[in-house]
Amino acid sequence: SNAGAPLKAVSAFAPPMKTQDFNLYTNEVHAKFDDYDLGMEYARQHNKPVMLDFTGYGCVNCRKMELAVWTDPKVSSIINNDYVLITLYVDNKTPLTEPVKIMENGTERTLRTVGDKWSYLQRVKFGANAQPFYVLIDNEGNPLNKSYAYDEDISKYINFLQTGLENYRKEK
Repeated sequence: SNAGAPLKAVSAFAPPMKTQDFNLYTNEVHAKFDDYDLGMEYARQHNKPVMLDFTGYGCVNCRKMELAVWTDPKVSSIINNDYVLITLYVDNKTPLTEPVKIMENGTERTLRTVGDKWSYLQRVKFGANAQPFYVLIDNEGNPLNKSYAYDEDISKYINFLQTGLENYRKEK
């Protein structure tokens, strides 16, 4: 029977692309890391710059960027080949092994989940709280370009990525 079909169609759009068992997209971009420290370590070992992708499972505009912009062959090629992509989900509910107490703006707060940690990193290091939020940095954590938020203009995004690469090469 065909009874299950509409439900399947809806559920296909709910999770991030990479949780799908099948691939509907060509030129898909795959994050190499979902942990900041592991990704940075890898980038240092391979002498590559880093793209931080602050995102969320519940972030509709993040999916729009991944579908409209990241699938462009030039964009996916630069992200996959020239950068180490670290995707940080600010709404990741996985509990930290132990809660971390931090001071922020004079207030003590407790980070309890992996998402809390990435959200805190985004606020404190980059002064932003919205997703999607893309930051190009060298493997020591220094910015290579100004950050990029939600904008589906492919040529602007390519320019953003290429400027980061040029600035990275100038450092070397």
